[in-house]
Amino acid sequence: MPRSMLMVIAVASAAFVAAAAFGADQTAGPIFVDITASAGIGFVHSIGDDELSNIVESTGAGCAFFDYDGDGDLDIYLVNGCYFKGVSSVKGRHLQGKLGNALYRNDGDGTFTDVTEAAGVGDRGFGMAVVSADVDNDGDADLFITNYGRDTLYRNDGDGTFTDVTASAGVGSERWSVGATFFDADGDGRLDIFVGGYLKFDPDYRFYYAAEAFPGPLAYPGETDILYRNRGDGSFENVTKSAGLAAAGRAMGVSSCDIDDDGHQDLFVANDGMENYLYRNTGKGTFKNIALETGTAFGQNGEATSAMGPEFGDFDNDGLMDLLVPDMGYGCLYRNTARGFFEEKSAALGVARALGQYTSWSGNFADFDNDGWLDIFIANGDAHHLEAEEDILLHNDGGTKFVDVSATSGKDFQAKGVGRGSAVADIDNDGDLDLLVLNLNGPPRLYRNDGGNRRHWLMIRCIGSTANRDAIGARIRLTVGELSQTREIRSSSGYLSQSDPRAHFGLGASTTADTVEIRWPGGRTQTLKNVAADQVLTVTEPVDAPVEKAVK
Repeated sequence: MPRSMLMVIAVASAAFVAAAAFGADQTAGPIFVDITASAGIGFVHSIGDDELSNIVESTGAGCAFFDYDGDGDLDIYLVNGCYFKGVSSVKGRHLQGKLGNALYRNDGDGTFTDVTEAAGVGDRGFGMAVVSADVDNDGDADLFITNYGRDTLYRNDGDGTFTDVTASAGVGSERWSVGATFFDADGDGRLDIFVGGYLKFDPDYRFYYAAEAFPGPLAYPGETDILYRNRGDGSFENVTKSAGLAAAGRAMGVSSCDIDDDGHQDLFVANDGMENYLYRNTGKGTFKNIALETGTAFGQNGEATSAMGPEFGDFDNDGLMDLLVPDMGYGCLYRNTARGFFEEKSAALGVARALGQYTSWSGNFADFDNDGWLDIFIANGDAHHLEAEEDILLHNDGGTKFVDVSATSGKDFQAKGVGRGSAVADIDNDGDLDLLVLNLNGPPRLYRNDGGNRRHWLMIRCIGSTANRDAIGARIRLTVGELSQTREIRSSSGYLSQSDPRAHFGLGASTTADTVEIRWPGGRTQTLKNVAADQVLTVTEPVDAPVEKAVK
């Protein structure tokens, strides 16, 4: 019998066993309640103009969950646009100097407080992405913002304030950066920064199809990406060319993941209107683009898609990292076959049918009902007009198909928006995952998950010792009975955004996890047994743990 058939049978068998072990009620899904106003979040995103008139304004922005003050509650960062001379129309001049990003502190009681000014992180550039990580391994979360113009790196001073260290760090490129991610490119225990370059925008170019209101991405040359290597002294070195990453593209979203389980972090670049790049990390400080040979360069019909924000996750629980890439069509869901290539499965698994009528930007893998299988959330919104679309929630039916449950996810979830970035996190530490959506030129939506914790769960926070302190790149495998789930700690998530840095697992009806196996960055391995459910567990990398050799 072919290996592929054996794998299908194995996954189906695991799904059947899990359904029995995790409880008979597999239909009752969570309800998402919009708590934006009651939580005290008054932020409103702006394109910096009175009308949507160009692709810079349309590209949108992201959002992030991160714990800036180390109190165990995840805070929120929201990115904004601005009036930008030469980009914004003269109608938007009244907004000049009035717009900025925002930081909201989680007060731990269901409310958030705007601490932007006190923390000093109200960047006033034309914002795109936000990612957070401990770049100096000092125990607190720093911030990196990409902009149309100068990017910004904020160092967390550990006292509730941040310092803009962009100039001294050498990461303030003056161009159009969009996606970004933190990862350890060379395995030295320090986090590097990969920044996706989008377009060389020309505001004077005005040839376009009238119905689209402004020129699209193919009207402009692509921009190069940048890899900044962390020197460990507070500064970074641009090593893009020597690392083999200097190809020009139209990067919208970027993400890192160990796709071949060899212990090295690889890179995926979602390019707009052209082939994507999948860079395999050679482990020698260089990368090789293997997108064409792995089947991830194009969509299901060999087309160049309008790829947006990539998201890695093991949706079929076979231990391999799969890849979700929303776009302006049917979306792409690339299943990792473990044979050196991916299979595009969006049509076969029901994703294409659900997304075909929408313009999709951000996608998130998350187990919203704690049944042990990663569901999919998609944020939608028109690309050329401020026309709202509803978002989509797809329930994972045992790794065999995705079912659209948007209509049964609560009346608040039916509201439309011009969606761009999105992120997932457990904001109240109650065991189910909540949602944040950044809408273009409007208020964000913070959705509280009600009922997702009817089943048991486990959240794991990893702290590196010899690895980077955030343990980005750590791979965690949790087993309950016949079912194993795999998570990888990453920085960026979805479109221009960042989700909960902790690894979340649904345990169904089980009150314990049989085993939790952690492979730390650098190869140290650790196994925990009979771990109690319904807790946030902090695990620190043991310096005396055995080192697992990388897979050849």
